[in-house]
Amino acid sequence: MNWRARVVPERAGLLLAGGALMGLAHPPFHLLVTSFVALVPFIVWLEGLPPGAEGRRQARVGGFFFGLIYYTLVLYWLFVALVFYTWLALLAFLAPILIMMVILSWASAGIHMARHRLGWPLYLAFPVFWTVVEVLRANLLDISFPWMQFGDSLSGYPMLVGAADLVGSRGLSFWLAAANTLIALGFLAFRARGWRAVRGPALGLLITLAGPIGYSVVRWETLETRPVARVGVVQPNVPQHLREADAAAATDSALRATGTLISPWPGRENIDLALFPETMFRGTIFNPMPSFPYAGWLEAHAWVEGIGDALDAEVAVGGIGARDLGDERYQLFNSAFHFRAGEGIVNRYDKRFLVPLVERVPFVPPRWFQRIPYMGDFGVGELQPPIEISTEEGGAAYGTMICYESIFSPLARHYRRNGADFLVNISNDSWFGRDAWWSRSSALWQHPAHLVMRSIETRMGAARSANTGLSLIVDPRGRVSHRTELFEPAAFVADVSTTDGLTAYVRFGDVVGTASALAAILALCASIWKGRTPVRPADEGR
Repeated sequence: MNWRARVVPERAGLLLAGGALMGLAHPPFHLLVTSFVALVPFIVWLEGLPPGAEGRRQARVGGFFFGLIYYTLVLYWLFVALVFYTWLALLAFLAPILIMMVILSWASAGIHMARHRLGWPLYLAFPVFWTVVEVLRANLLDISFPWMQFGDSLSGYPMLVGAADLVGSRGLSFWLAAANTLIALGFLAFRARGWRAVRGPALGLLITLAGPIGYSVVRWETLETRPVARVGVVQPNVPQHLREADAAAATDSALRATGTLISPWPGRENIDLALFPETMFRGTIFNPMPSFPYAGWLEAHAWVEGIGDALDAEVAVGGIGARDLGDERYQLFNSAFHFRAGEGIVNRYDKRFLVPLVERVPFVPPRWFQRIPYMGDFGVGELQPPIEISTEEGGAAYGTMICYESIFSPLARHYRRNGADFLVNISNDSWFGRDAWWSRSSALWQHPAHLVMRSIETRMGAARSANTGLSLIVDPRGRVSHRTELFEPAAFVADVSTTDGLTAYVRFGDVVGTASALAAILALCASIWKGRTPVRPADEGR
């Protein structure tokens, strides 16, 4: 067998088409129809494979090839965004792409085994193993990366995905995979036997679509929400090249921009919480460390407290935090600080989910790589309860998500279970592009789309402050408002809303993902057992 047959599968055009459609399904394109047909070419390709070991080998090769197209189109920004700063961008791009391609490759072989050894119907085997791919992506410890799972492709159509409060984004992935499978079955039936053979898959598709969409529409029309806090959101728009070249100048630029942006607010706007972006204060540790002794960045504290006094509001702002380890040792964190008038810093939240390589080298203790540029040595923060604030309504609580923590649904669920009324996401997305339109990567639109899913899953509103945008408000239905322009200074004041009670997804978590993982494990064990059981020839004379 030549090398080309091992690398490029037969009928590769189907895999190319499917990978391209998957790219179009996700932001910034958000093409609705593609979410329901993007996997069809891949499924049709899988169904055309022969049984036996050769079919499984082709499934692995095809899954790897399809993953290469799909993940590269959706995640190309990992390289584009970071290559301006370090050659390590190539590693940051290749490593997750390769890991996800391998997972999808073996899942494809799992589908083949379940189909040909166990006789599973395709409409069960494909959604189960596709969902397992996403479960693994989300649970790889330091390299977990549930960015833009298939269910997230519908975040631009919140009226259709209200069922996320029952099954989460990953449950929607299962649903979309099932719908794609039924369309593929209809196509295969038509090609083999004509229009009459399509009736079964068409009926199955109708039932599959009707339940979740019907629930979502009813939820959209009947969900009762209430305003819980009035938030002032600031987008200072400090470019990344300035932030990296001169931290002091970047902070000064952010403060001057903020002063101009919020100048109309004092005395005119009733604000409960003023929200500023991730690491707005750079270059110096923000909080006190007694053993050095170090009193903290006093000038920055004074500025924040002055903003709070002027607005008569509590303030949340991003900066570099540190844990005092004694003996002149400390651990840095990417932190969010909460200020209260007359009390100063009353809470510091340290980011838990760190960007691999950029903020922390996976599986390596912090500080090992602190002398290598752009290889982070930040510490991993701890779970915290929501932060309580005073409001005209009597009080509220919010959960903090720094940067890409918005892609991790367990964090949002944790906050809601512990009494949060809304979510706050502070971010610096200036990594993802430049002012010129041709330099803007898809991550600028993909990143905030995750916050829409977190709001639907938990029925909590959310406020997002991003250094260069997109800053916005999301309501419990998933509707986006007050969205700012990219790479423009901006500020707005808006009400954030919430609901009462806990959703099924908040209570029980990723039931669909867990059930799919268990089903896949049982299927693989049964397939392997059956493959090792010798086939006994029929007795002669019978």
